[in-house]
Formats: sequence, C-alpha cells, structure tokens
Amino acid sequence: MRWSVKRWLKRIVIAMGVFAPCIWIPTPIVCGQTKFGATIADVAATECGIDFIHTDGQSGKRYMVETVIGSLALFDYDNDGLIDIYFVDGAALPGSNLDYVPSNRLYRNLGNWRFVDVTKESGLGDTGYGMGVVVGDYDQDGDADVFVSNFGHNAFYVNQGDGTFLEQSKTCGIGGPMRVGAGNSFFDMDNDGDLDLYCASYVHFQFDEHRVRIINSYEFHTGPNDYRPAADFLYRNDGDGKFTDVSEWSGITKQIAPGMGVLAADFDDDNDIDLFVANDQQPNFLLTNDGTGRFQFDELLAGVAFDRTGKANGNMGVEYADLDGDLQLDLITTTYQDEMPVYYRRNQPGLFTDATNLARLDTTLTAHVTWGAGAVDFDNDGDRDLFFACGHFLDNIRFIDDRTSVKVANYLLVNDGKGRFRNASKEAGSALQVVESSRGAGFDDLDNDGDVDFVIVNVNAAPSLGRTDSNTGNDRLSLRLIGTTGNRDAVGSTVWVTTVSGKKQVQATIAGRGYESHYGSRLYFGSGDDKMATIEVKWPSGRVETFARHGDSMVLIEGQSSP
Repeated sequence: MRWSVKRWLKRIVIAMGVFAPCIWIPTPIVCGQTKFGATIADVAATECGIDFIHTDGQSGKRYMVETVIGSLALFDYDNDGLIDIYFVDGAALPGSNLDYVPSNRLYRNLGNWRFVDVTKESGLGDTGYGMGVVVGDYDQDGDADVFVSNFGHNAFYVNQGDGTFLEQSKTCGIGGPMRVGAGNSFFDMDNDGDLDLYCASYVHFQFDEHRVRIINSYEFHTGPNDYRPAADFLYRNDGDGKFTDVSEWSGITKQIAPGMGVLAADFDDDNDIDLFVANDQQPNFLLTNDGTGRFQFDELLAGVAFDRTGKANGNMGVEYADLDGDLQLDLITTTYQDEMPVYYRRNQPGLFTDATNLARLDTTLTAHVTWGAGAVDFDNDGDRDLFFACGHFLDNIRFIDDRTSVKVANYLLVNDGKGRFRNASKEAGSALQVVESSRGAGFDDLDNDGDVDFVIVNVNAAPSLGRTDSNTGNDRLSLRLIGTTGNRDAVGSTVWVTTVSGKKQVQATIAGRGYESHYGSRLYFGSGDDKMATIEVKWPSGRVETFARHGDSMVLIEGQSSP
C-alpha cells in the first residue's frame, strides 16, 4: 500500500467523522434475545484422560514472569479430523520445590471426549518456561508445525507427518535471543505464498533484576512498568525451510512496548495482512502493511491505541469478529483490573471506534483481570457471543481490593444479534460455574457435533473443559480451507456465508489470537432456522470463489469452487 499526502488527508477527515459518534447519546434499546439457546457443561479433565496440571514455577518469590503465563493451542496435529489439545506450561524457578520437570503437553483427541497423552512420542514436550504458542504449516507440506515463545529462547517444532515433531528453531533461524516471549502470529507478510512469523516480546527481565512491590506491608508482584519494554521480532519465511530476521528492515522496531496478544489480519481491506499487538499499560499497535512486508504504526489514526477515555489499558488478549452483524470485523481486547474489555467496532476499513458502552458489556467485568477471549456463536443463532477468561495473579489481592480474587468465575455474554450483550453466565451451564484463575482459552468443536466447545488453562490447576450442546436445532456449518496458490492454511482468507433468505455473515482465517494462544483453524457458522446456502471465499491470492453448501462440514480447496 502506497501513501500520499492526499490519501493521508482523506483518512484524517474520515477519522474525524468516525470519532464524532462518541458524543452521540443513543435512544433506549431492548435486547432481543431473552434466552441462551445452549448448555455448556463442565467436563472434568481427568475423566477425559487429561492429567495436565499447570504450574507457574511456584517459586514463592513473586517473579514478574509468573504473572503473564498460561496459553494453549487447539489444532489437528495428525490430520485425523479431530482437534487435539496442546498445553503450554511453566518451569521450575529459583526457589521452587517442584519434584518433577514440567513440560508442555500434547493430548490426542480419540473422539467422544476421550484424550490420550502423546507428549513423549510426539516430541512436543518442551521444558522451557512457556509463554505463547502459534500453529501453522510453514513448509507447505500439509501438516501443522508448532512455535513456542518462552521466557528464554524460542522453540519451533516441525511436524514430520508421522505424528512426531523435531525441534528446529536454530536450524530454521528463529531460536531468538534470551527474552520474555509473548503472543505470536503466522501470516504472509509479503504475499509470496508462505507463512512468516511475528513474535511479540514483553519486557527485559533477568533474575538479578527481580524486585517486589510493598503495599501495606504485603509483598506483591511487579508489573511491566517496572522493567524496560522489549522489542518484537519479525521473521520472513524464505521458502527453503529457513527464516530471516527482518525486524529492523520491516520497521516494527521503531516503537517498543510490552506486547502480549497478537493478531494478523487485513484491517484496511487493501489485500495485504496487517498486525495488531495488544500492549500492557502502553498504547496498542496497529501495524499497517505496505504490501511488501514493511509496516508503519497507524494505531492512533485507526482509533485502537487507547480506549474511549484516552487510556492505555493493561491489554492482554485480542479477538477479531463481526459482533454487530454489519459485515465489518471488529477487535476485542481483554484488560487488567479496573478496566473494561474493549470492543473496537470497525466503522470502515482501517478505522475503529470504541463501542464498549454502546454494546452494554457487563460492567462487573471491571473488577476482574480478563485474559483469554472468544467471539463464538455457541448456540448457532447467527451472532457471536463473548467469552472472557478471568483470574488475578496477585496472591495478596484480598488485602487491597475485596471486589475480586485470584480465583473467579469466567463470563459468557450473549449477543442480541445487533452487537448488544447481556450476562448469561449463570444460565449457560456448569462450565461457567467453575472458579479458578484462568488465563488462555481456546474454542473449537472437540467432538465434531457442530457446537463449539472450549478449553481453558488455569494457573497452578487442572484445565477446564466446556462441552457445548445447542438445544435449538439451529443450522450449523463448519469449514476448513486449503489454499493452493497461497499459503496452504489459507491464513488471511475472508469467508462470507449467505443464507436462503439472503442474510450474510463474515469471518477471517487467523493463526494466533486470544491470550497468546492458537485456535480457530476451522471456521464455524450458525444461522438459526435460516438455512445457509452459499459460501464465498476471498483467498490470500486475491482469487474469489463461490461454493454451494453441501452438508454440515465442508473442506474448501482453492480452485475447486462450484460450477
């Protein structure tokens, strides 16, 4: 994308018009949906064969890195049609008394809510202090590779196609320096057909820099402002199995902040992929791609640097979905205590407005720290509901704030179809009654019944699993995309589904989202009693194809559209 003075002036004028609605006072509205049309049941991890127990290192020293841990990936590692679960774990820290060596764990999905631990045979048992994870087919061989950002050096596991992985970070050129890793995203930065890799960093921290904060004679963990922010990294896929560090060349290091969640998508609809980085207590980044893989910082112009009050939040995770049915994909960020999650509604390509108040997100969320997020149509009624994973990391929080706790219940907000929400947590089922200190959350159909389930990482505890059962009989459709002229995962595609009556929905394919996690390699649509009829795909290559709907689960291959 090429910039000119004329184009800049035009965008500024448009932005002024976008910000004007912030002072508009809406008329009273009544939410249309009165009942949540699904039940989400708590499924005990051990009953499924999952014996993973997360650890933050349990040092007792209150190291800063303990506060930002907890991610996972949901993906089909062995191409058997079932979504598997990969948990990212911590490691022993100085002062820990752990009597075992923690490692990341991979659980193979056997179907019918049964899983088996295949960590050892798969080779995915990384023992570093894990922070974030993302999955993508970087070598275009038809299977999923796994990148893990650590407090330490990165780890990159290349899928061998036989159920095993080899750690190849140094060979591939993405081992990286010693750092506090964060969220990551696979995307095609230069439209050459393969997946490049963006890696956010948090802060510079070593154990000799450790400190604690004292409040009313109690010790507390420190935060990002107690350390220097660290630069992010961008690795270009060279197409020969290796990557080149192009961080400085690309322009992404011109600004530095404590990065957390990362999401890559075409935010301005100019046919290249841009980047959003959720930063902790500093303005978010929106990095606009010029089409060649060079980026400029456009978060102020785009309206996503700050919230509606002009505040830089303690942003954690990020989600991307059309919440109000206007066929514009919106951004949602999770935040720290005393801050609301923020709903950045896209008004037009590249321009967003904070619509949190207009969306009527439950203000009791303000008391809690929110982490993982999912915009999911749990009851297949044609709109996206919002899930927020909650929990504090300050073990002494009770001495300074009685509104929240280390362990709290998560939230499910039901969409009325127009982007306005009400809290349905108490009626949604037993999975929403679980009280833990939750972090990363992933959303996918674990039992292939057409309903989207969830998995949550809980700090120093077993994970939570929620089994969704829609009780409405609503139409549902799952899609898997395979690119042939662009990247094989079709990351960067946009998909529109149209019902018999002509109503449309839109989603984008993304690798890396939520709280430093990965989910959503498959796309899920619901449409109530209005049957879905056609699917239109805009592939990363720019090709647009229309497919006729056949069945409830479809694999769409580029170049094989309906006649």
